[in-house]
Amino acid sequence: MEDVVLIETQEQWERLLDELGTLPCLAIDTESNGFFAYHERICLIQISTEATDYILDPLAVVDLGGLNRVFADPGIEKVFHAAANDISGLKRDFSFEFASVFDTAVACKMIGHRRLGLAHILEDHFGVELNKKWQRCDWGRRPLSDEQLRYARLDTHYLLPLRRQLMAELEAQDLLAQAREAFAGACQVPAQEPRFLGNGINRIHGAGQLNRAARAVLRTLCRHRDQMARQRDRAPFRILGNETLLRLAERQPRDLDELYKIKGLPKTFRKGAQAKRILSLIRQGRSDPDPASASPAEPAADDHPPSSQPLE
Repeated sequence: MEDVVLIETQEQWERLLDELGTLPCLAIDTESNGFFAYHERICLIQISTEATDYILDPLAVVDLGGLNRVFADPGIEKVFHAAANDISGLKRDFSFEFASVFDTAVACKMIGHRRLGLAHILEDHFGVELNKKWQRCDWGRRPLSDEQLRYARLDTHYLLPLRRQLMAELEAQDLLAQAREAFAGACQVPAQEPRFLGNGINRIHGAGQLNRAARAVLRTLCRHRDQMARQRDRAPFRILGNETLLRLAERQPRDLDELYKIKGLPKTFRKGAQAKRILSLIRQGRSDPDPASASPAEPAADDHPPSSQPLE
């Protein structure tokens, strides 16, 4: 396996773009910082051709507009694994449009594979093991280590030969037309919306069992967490985890001693202004529950980002 080519300058990118526009098929993947930042952004774009693996650094290359010509070109097939997540993120960050996609995860599911994660697929088809250590690392930090680059390139290195195998199986099972219809649907997924909605609590496991007053406390705490996360550009669960929020809503501590006993509460919230603020928010939610918004049918507030794709 040849060394991966890291694209970090506009000049490098323009040269590569000229080559990509002449090829019939490319493998694509992305890495994001959603487990660390409130405002998730794509931090790497991996591109594999039949000959070479490239890693494009969108934090260093200023103008990626030319990539839209490649993604929107129906004559160039783009091979993804679990395409919807990557495509929606690329639309969000760069407003790209897409045509002619092959989704190896969708193909595997249609053929009858039980294990749909890319790590499992690569192991089953090529005997390759992915190091999951890097799956949820902060891809926004620089410099990237050699180990990170090796991990990132494997996400696309085998997708083109995998596509050939899956194409043959789809044709053998007379599923190709159905698969192409599903692939076309992936091109139409909308851009990712902001995932952390401060007013909703439905994705917090156990929230549905709380009484109205406790749900009001939980909602108030969620709003505060969302505001802090937004201001600091940190993933909300790195401010306060869902389980901790639920404990606060259930127990509703009334003073610093009771607050200190809450399991999982970070040190910064156990004393000083932050602790007093938490106690104040609990009192606020307890004294002013909102019956109209206490219904389980409210919008969801996600503590965890969707960066780990559901089929990975």
